[in-house]
Amino acid sequence: MKSPDKVLVIDDDQIQLKIIQNILTSKKYDVCIANNGALGIQKAFEYNPDLILCDINMSTFDGYQVYNVLKESSLIDQIPFIFVSGNSELQDIRFGLDLGADDYFVKPFNTDSFVLSIEKKISKFKRLKEVGKHEFKALFQLSPDGIFLFDEHVIFDANPALIQFFGMEGESMTSYSIENVIDPVSFRAIEDRIHRCSKGLLNSFSETVFLKTANQKKIEAKLFVSVYEKYSGYSLMVGLVTLFKNEKNNEEFDSDVLRVLKNENVVANGLPGKQLPESCQKQTEQSQGFFSKRETEVLYLSMEGLPTKLIADKLSISDRTVEKHRANLMEKTNSKNIIEVIIYALRHNLIEV
Repeated sequence: MKSPDKVLVIDDDQIQLKIIQNILTSKKYDVCIANNGALGIQKAFEYNPDLILCDINMSTFDGYQVYNVLKESSLIDQIPFIFVSGNSELQDIRFGLDLGADDYFVKPFNTDSFVLSIEKKISKFKRLKEVGKHEFKALFQLSPDGIFLFDEHVIFDANPALIQFFGMEGESMTSYSIENVIDPVSFRAIEDRIHRCSKGLLNSFSETVFLKTANQKKIEAKLFVSVYEKYSGYSLMVGLVTLFKNEKNNEEFDSDVLRVLKNENVVANGLPGKQLPESCQKQTEQSQGFFSKRETEVLYLSMEGLPTKLIADKLSISDRTVEKHRANLMEKTNSKNIIEVIIYALRHNLIEV
């Protein structure tokens, strides 16, 4: 049975949120709602929608900021994004479309036109994904580098190049455990990141590892792992294996594979070799150490759009202490305000969403 198309609705007006939810539910869409911009960003990563509807005039995080954060993360390179706003001035509409939004509806809107636009945008989005999948399948077979699809533990498919790496010509690697093909020391170094990718908490990572061949010989290689397709509760991942002796010759082919994956809306920023600032590399891998525990708590509550007073009450600290933690967050990320801190943290995977 075909799963319903998923739509994320972001709006801090509870009445409008309910109206849009009812309209889409009646049309058999799977609807997820968020009542502020920060929560909308979190839901976008968790829910992996087929289309996003977003209000503009929201407190703390407005619709434009939501769009820009998701654009920075590459999440909406392909996912349709529609502004739904009370701003009816031509310059507002033009500004929203110039940002890159796929459509702009002014409240109150015509329901039939609204639903028709959503249907067309999702249909186009799914066609593009299918084209990307066909292209990926071709590259999967032809790539001189090893490619495999896997969940947190089991390999579902491996291309001919990877099978050759392992000296298993004429055999299949389907149902092989990922732990059986990567040296134990190398696996322990990446196990946590594989788990985080599987749970949707990390988009991608790269690492130098040792592979174990069929005759137990160790081969050093560069491994790039990315989320390939998200399902309820877990993610299917793709692994790209490049032997160092082939690295220079295969760069162009690797770029094609990654380009196709990105066009399928599965690869965010984080291509092999791209390094984050030194100060956040450890935090990116371990989700701790860059921000203190209290700073992280303040940041999460700020993402929910809470003012200083409510954050202080929730954490049983003073308003002045909250402001001190916010100042520390801005200093560590070289940001001018808390909004920039949130964008920085999301962009560099310093917080889990």
